[in-house]
Amino acid sequence: MRGKLRREWPLFAVAVIVVAGAWLLYAVWRSPHRSDLSTYGAFVVAVVALVAGWIAWAWHRARRSPVARDARAEDLNRVADLLAVAVRKQWDLAAGERGLAGADPISVSWGRPTLPVAGPAAAAAGSQRFDPLPGLPPIGEAELAGGRIADLHAVYGGLRSGRLVIAGPPGSGKTGAAVLLILAALKYREQLASADRLKIPVPVLFTAQDWDPRRQPVADWLAGRLQETYPLFTGSAGAANAAALIAAGKIAVILDGLDEIAEQLRPAALQALSEQASFRLVVLSRTAEMASAASSHGVLQGAAAIELRPIDPAEAARYLERVQLDPPPQGWRELTERIRSSSSSPLSQALDSPLMLTLVRDTYQAGDDARELLDFCDTTLQHTSGDQATGKITGHLLDRVLPAAYALRPGQPPPRYDLQTARNSLTKIATRMNQDGTRDLQWWRIHEWASRLQRFVVFGLVFGLAVGLAVGLAVGLAAGLAAGLAAGLAAGLAVGLAVGYASMGGIEPPHRIGKLRLQRALSRESVVFGLVFGLAVGLAVGLAGGLAGGLSVGLAVGLIDLLADPDSTGSTSPALSWRDDRRYALAVGLAVGLAVGLVFGLVAGLVAGLVVGLVVGLVAGLVFGFICSETWPSSLAAAQLARQWHTPVHLIRFLDDARGPRPREWCMGRLICSDRFVAAGRVGVT
Repeated sequence: MRGKLRREWPLFAVAVIVVAGAWLLYAVWRSPHRSDLSTYGAFVVAVVALVAGWIAWAWHRARRSPVARDARAEDLNRVADLLAVAVRKQWDLAAGERGLAGADPISVSWGRPTLPVAGPAAAAAGSQRFDPLPGLPPIGEAELAGGRIADLHAVYGGLRSGRLVIAGPPGSGKTGAAVLLILAALKYREQLASADRLKIPVPVLFTAQDWDPRRQPVADWLAGRLQETYPLFTGSAGAANAAALIAAGKIAVILDGLDEIAEQLRPAALQALSEQASFRLVVLSRTAEMASAASSHGVLQGAAAIELRPIDPAEAARYLERVQLDPPPQGWRELTERIRSSSSSPLSQALDSPLMLTLVRDTYQAGDDARELLDFCDTTLQHTSGDQATGKITGHLLDRVLPAAYALRPGQPPPRYDLQTARNSLTKIATRMNQDGTRDLQWWRIHEWASRLQRFVVFGLVFGLAVGLAVGLAVGLAAGLAAGLAAGLAAGLAVGLAVGYASMGGIEPPHRIGKLRLQRALSRESVVFGLVFGLAVGLAVGLAGGLAGGLSVGLAVGLIDLLADPDSTGSTSPALSWRDDRRYALAVGLAVGLAVGLVFGLVAGLVAGLVVGLVVGLVAGLVFGFICSETWPSSLAAAQLARQWHTPVHLIRFLDDARGPRPREWCMGRLICSDRFVAAGRVGVT
């Protein structure tokens, strides 16, 4: 009985507060000393704000109770399971697009690194940092000597240090190995009983280019990346869940691109990971860059290291035979024979990585067109040899990507964009990404490609004109043309300056609409923020206006969390992510506009008219919703880039068209590009 009371006392407290507030309002309304409607309206606003604050306090106290802490642990387990579903959907799609999901993928082996990139394998195997994952045996030094990609999950789960470095040259298949590791780990997690499943962390894969270890702890950076990548972590509640999952060790992190951050940051990043990472960690890196960072006192403490091996010529030939007709055309037979005949030939060395083999597979598909590659190799070898010839063959394969991707195919509609448009647009985008030092194209950061001054002017003008016209029309109909012009000019100028200034500030990840949960609208943070804001405004404009402003702002902040999607397991494309964020902005704008409009309509509307108050509130809410979204700034920026770079005006549509079998792979709203994908106007592939 006592436990039941402890669980349900917040409901009783909220009921008492609401009843007491309603009785107080009724008593004052019936009182003969009530002076007028305007004064009573201000009193209503004050009581409602106070009641909201008390309700938020009651819920906050409830969340701090032992029972609430138990519920919090259950919530974290539920969030971890939802994250596992989202990650599985995400990388199932990526595995299919990369050709990793077939029954007979490229066979990649690994062994000890050829350069020193980590500490002794014996130290990693003998560590006591983690227990092996349930059902997996501990990994010893012998198991770290070599193996196949299929063995990585046993190494990852049985390594007691919980830290693994996967090294290899460019194009050796590090990211593909990581994708397969993630899917194996999730499949293993799903098969266990619930008690054991809760002990297994959910693996997530992020690239590290935007992490500065000197200024941001790794846990904070990871929480931000979880919010950016998965709608599950939208809003303040989602941010708290992301931080809690990291702190509880319920996620494992696979970190790619550490070798692509600034060279002077790599040792600092490895040191930060050594000191701060309390979760299982896998680092993907090119061998030479990792060895250089390790030699600069940047060793990842306790990590075991393996290195992906080049594809054996016999295996490369077998793979190309498996993806062709049986018997293969004459050109393909000659190609595989040449690969087998000499492991030191420029052709064999050019085709010793999964990247190059998949380029041959994907760009030579019409009958016996492999003869073209053989002719190019013969011509190249007449003028060059050795590494230079290998580089020319590699470049030739990269040059074939865009023509093959945007070629007209029988029985299919013509490509939406022609080859010249694709080449120009992808080259400009890739050049910009190289300048930014990243291979993650986040669509919600596209507007940063326009200069700060351009953003300020364009965004300010667009939003200022829209708001000025709406407010001017509403006030003009109620109070006359002169008042409408003055109000429209003032509102447009204020909003234009505010939006222009906001366009130069921070970036928010995209949102999506989820289930309505009213308690999130009355969170302590939103109510406290609203009351503080209202107090500040009240000192300037009076009690009624201050409380009205504070309550409306508090509701506005709360509605952002109310409309968030805390249960999403979706893995969205950039176009879907873009549309979800636009819908979210409209929903937030309408909801906040109604809340603001009703409050100001009841208070200020008694003087200027209820319609004017509602219109002004609705316009303010829509502007608020637009500011909460990145779709509108991205659309305006795309128009600016179309004028400057001659890229498509509908840039998101173009980038989404470049996904899948095209030369770009989209995943969870961002574009994953290769590490050196711009050279002499060439755009490569992942």
